[in-house]
Amino acid sequence: MINTTIEERISYFRSRNNWSQAQLGEAIEKESGKAVSKDVISNYENGKRKVPSELVPVLAKIFNISTDELFYKPGEGSHLNSIEEVMSTARHTATKDKAAAFDITFEALEKAKEEIQKLKMQVAEYKNEAEKHRQSAEEASHLLAKIGKYTAAYHKNDQGK
Repeated sequence: MINTTIEERISYFRSRNNWSQAQLGEAIEKESGKAVSKDVISNYENGKRKVPSELVPVLAKIFNISTDELFYKPGEGSHLNSIEEVMSTARHTATKDKAAAFDITFEALEKAKEEIQKLKMQVAEYKNEAEKHRQSAEEASHLLAKIGKYTAAYHKNDQGK
């Protein structure tokens, strides 16, 4: 999802639910008691009218998402947000089409599997780098010990003169 403004995200979530602007207006009226026409929804979605702050929790409830999801695109919050978004989408889709919900969930699992593989590779790389640094530190420690011995011997000889 590339939608970056609340207006674009309202349009996205409305479309995701296969609702018309009029249907969203009806859902808002049912939830809040305030009549909202399709023209008002259109004006919200195209930025001609600001979305009232009191409507944000109503929209989140209607879309079955958190209020954060109306403001943040994936990647701006934590990785957990994208997982929650997939779960929310699958849960919402399951009420209408269980096969589609399965597909959404399976796709998310495949992506998670790929991400886990990438993370495992990164961990292996970090372990290799850490081992190299440990070896370098060990070598440096031995060199410092030798330098210390030579310095002590030098000072001992220097004092003897």
